[in-house]
Amino acid sequence: MPKDCNAELFLDYRNRALPGTGGAGCNKSKMKKHSALRITVIVAFLAVVALACAGQIQAQPTSRYSYDTDWENIKEAILNKDVRALGAYAASDAIDAEEIIQAFHADPEYLAQLKKSTYRDLKTEIDGSEVRLVFSAMVSGSDEDGNTYESGLYIYLNQGEPSLEIVSFLAAG
Repeated sequence: MPKDCNAELFLDYRNRALPGTGGAGCNKSKMKKHSALRITVIVAFLAVVALACAGQIQAQPTSRYSYDTDWENIKEAILNKDVRALGAYAASDAIDAEEIIQAFHADPEYLAQLKKSTYRDLKTEIDGSEVRLVFSAMVSGSDEDGNTYESGLYIYLNQGEPSLEIVSFLAAG
């Protein structure tokens, strides 16, 4: 083999001579062609590995559900007194959408707290083996006689499929 040839460039991964090389001799144009091809394959492989690794590192878990959007829709239904839209999120017929809407509209402070809330503000509560999300709005004050009062509205939700579900409502106070 001539001194200026690199025999390794003419061997494939099974250690056999590449077609057209005859296993011996050296053609500089073929050597350059094979070198360029080998470099291209290696660069392409490294690019695929880098993209795969970058995708794994940067990937954030995502939910197939849009619970944050559901919460915004529930709020909008209450604020706009839309019984039908709110009822669509009821887990059962026992949920009275009209009662929920009336309770929130009984005091502007309830509405203000509802408007400011986000899905992330919902508290997690364990009820037996069930995990519930809870929105609460609290109002306190005193009457003309100086008596202090507190009242609150509570919406209990499940993270259902495919959306949030209102499972119960409590007006306390």
